[in-house]
Amino acid sequence: MTAAAPSAYAQAPAGGNESPSTAASPAEPAPSTGQGAPDPAPSAAAEAGPGMEPGPYVFGSPPSAQANRLYSVNVRTGEVSACQFERPEGSVIGVTKCFPRDSSAGPSETGTYDLISTRYSGETGIFRVNAETGQMSVCYVRDMPKEGGGTEPSVVCTKASH
Repeated sequence: MTAAAPSAYAQAPAGGNESPSTAASPAEPAPSTGQGAPDPAPSAAAEAGPGMEPGPYVFGSPPSAQANRLYSVNVRTGEVSACQFERPEGSVIGVTKCFPRDSSAGPSETGTYDLISTRYSGETGIFRVNAETGQMSVCYVRDMPKEGGGTEPSVVCTKASH
């Protein structure tokens, strides 16, 4: 698996075909502020109903050759998810296992988010960056204590900082 190349959100999201600010139909021109910069992303609450996660998403993988994992981030809310391929013992067909997310990987302040991979070959996490504020946090999968005992792997993120 190769590392996700760093992407400048203004060009195109790391894994997407269009940025949210230009996602208009061919018959409708994208709205513009007239200053050459994309319009701010609309609030997630304005676009999504209860329990719905608005898109679009950007996808990225960590540089570790041992990490069989793909991360996604909602470019408007910063919410991070992670999934990986697994093949249960005795099964011919594998499954996609997605991890629950800790509140630290949940929605953040509205912004323009992307995922950036480092070049550190042992890294299994990925940076969540907010292109509007410059804040960064590292997101990864960690065994977290479960209510009632035991642990469960969950997506967690460090506190955002500059």
